[in-house]
Amino acid sequence: MTAPTQAARYYTSHQVGNLLQVNPSSVVKWINDGLLQAFRTPGGHRRVAAVELVRFAQHHGMPVPDELQGLTATKVVVADDETRFLSAFQRAVKPFYNEIELHTAENGIDALILVGQLKPDILILDLRMPGLDGFEVLERIRTNKSTRGIAVIVVSGEMSEENAAHCRDLGAVECLQKPVRLPALVETIRQVAQRNRRARVR
Repeated sequence: MTAPTQAARYYTSHQVGNLLQVNPSSVVKWINDGLLQAFRTPGGHRRVAAVELVRFAQHHGMPVPDELQGLTATKVVVADDETRFLSAFQRAVKPFYNEIELHTAENGIDALILVGQLKPDILILDLRMPGLDGFEVLERIRTNKSTRGIAVIVVSGEMSEENAAHCRDLGAVECLQKPVRLPALVETIRQVAQRNRRARVR
């Protein structure tokens, strides 16, 4: 029998208390109040899934325990002035809410503000936007020490070979032509997130 994956782990209220450094009675109260999702075993014992514990800690501003760091959601900012694309992408990401935390911006200036505030893991960036275009946003991110490590995926209807080469010179990790299949874009995000995690472990 194979060992359970980290994502499939479940914790007792005492284990949750130890991980979050709180009294187990506080954990029981959170569960009873519906703040922390749990289920009962046939014997009546409470169990909390690892992904639920991570979500709870993040939502309430608590540090995520070291052993659960690999389960933290990938923080993604999407910058695109096409509201239909943003809405469609939000729907495509919805089934992956455990894995992807999505934020949107409709112009380059708002994108830079969000990136500065959130320090996302990944930025999905259109090239043609009002205010600042994608090239300018990418260049500013790369010249800022606090944001230069963010993985940028450029998605544009103007993805010529020249534009793609320029984006890669500025540090983009992927360059995709619109219209893009949204399931494929979600899968690209997941693959980039996995590469980022592996790089942090090394």
